[in-house]
Amino acid sequence: MRAETRRRIVLGWILVLLAASLPARGEPPGPRVAALDWGAVELLLGLGVVPVGVTQPKGYNRTVVAPALPPGVTDLGLVVEPNLEVLARLKPDLILGNPLQVASQGDSLRRIAPTEAVSIYAQAGTPYAQARAETRRIAALIGRESAAEALETRTEALLETLAAEACPGDRRPVFLVWIVDHRNVVVYGRNSLFQTVLDRLGLANAWTGATNAYGFAALGIEQLAAGPPDARIVHIGPIRSDAARALASSRLWQTLPAVRDHRVTVLPPVWFYGGLPAIARFAGLMADRQRETCPRG
Repeated sequence: MRAETRRRIVLGWILVLLAASLPARGEPPGPRVAALDWGAVELLLGLGVVPVGVTQPKGYNRTVVAPALPPGVTDLGLVVEPNLEVLARLKPDLILGNPLQVASQGDSLRRIAPTEAVSIYAQAGTPYAQARAETRRIAALIGRESAAEALETRTEALLETLAAEACPGDRRPVFLVWIVDHRNVVVYGRNSLFQTVLDRLGLANAWTGATNAYGFAALGIEQLAAGPPDARIVHIGPIRSDAARALASSRLWQTLPAVRDHRVTVLPPVWFYGGLPAIARFAGLMADRQRETCPRG
């Protein structure tokens, strides 16, 4: 694939993310959808549908980032405790939530409107495959099948493009982590949302141990020392200021090979429970960092 073609595909995905929250011209108004979970918000925006209400909208734009939620969407309160009175006043045609929300509050939600759970984590298949399936399923419920097809096509084209451009001289394994404090870390394994991107970029996941149903494990930081000695550490999202101060004086952290040899990268936030837009965002961020560290010559 020529470089110019690759650039056009990447630019096309960026334009999709920028325009995702704008209503498509010529399309009739779609159903009024409320989203109680940020993964559902991201999915709707990726399909070009602005939800009528979401939980913690400021947190969404700070943590999920893209596609951006436009101003003026009704705030439905906390993710863990949505305001059902405000939700009912919106008169939604459909409510989307995560499986835990629907399991615990489904009866109350269904008295307001039909309710569906959205999840990319299933017993079978990869999170990427499940994200594609969920995109098609939800799109069919709201009449956005063509938007779902376009979103899938753009995502796969982006992954193929970044794979073709991946640095052939940098195949060091990677620990994908989120630091809890100076002693504890969350590490993402092979059944996580991020694994498809590592596979496409030709990078091994340095964590080969057990994970939970959502693809991550909680570890003591010392367990990272048992991994491949040449592994890099990639932290997803900013490190909290209190954790950063504690790590600066942590002998345990400072003696990790990746820390000692300056092989630690901090990425902007990516929503781990997201779908195709989250995969595309992580792919772009990870590919950029790989290019920055690619050996020259």
